[in-house]
Amino acid sequence: PPRFKPAPDVYLRAASYVGGGGLPPARCVAVEDSASGVGSAANAKLGLIVGYVGASHIADKEGHAKMLLAGKRSDDGRGADVVIEDMADLPPLVAAFAAGGVEQAKGCATAGPRWLA
Repeated sequence: PPRFKPAPDVYLRAASYVGGGGLPPARCVAVEDSASGVGSAANAKLGLIVGYVGASHIADKEGHAKMLLAGKRSDDGRGADVVIEDMADLPPLVAAFAAGGVEQAKGCATAGPRWLA
């Protein structure tokens, strides 16, 4: 991309290619494990931002989750909408988002024992 995260360029470019004709960013999902990545997704105005703390290099999962939720690298202060530790939790979140938007995904996330919203 012309600019690096937390600029929105990489996400806007990816959204323009989805399905061959592009999707509005508000219908897209990002999965990120860094503050800059969450900032990039937020700055692109993506519909759902999922923080991920399950990578082996993340020792303090709770602290990392709080950082991803805080949104310190986005222009408007938006952070991850939910945080997961296990990628098996991603498909139900994406399905809930597709069915009813970010609020439905957040509602789905608060019902799961491993998810933070």
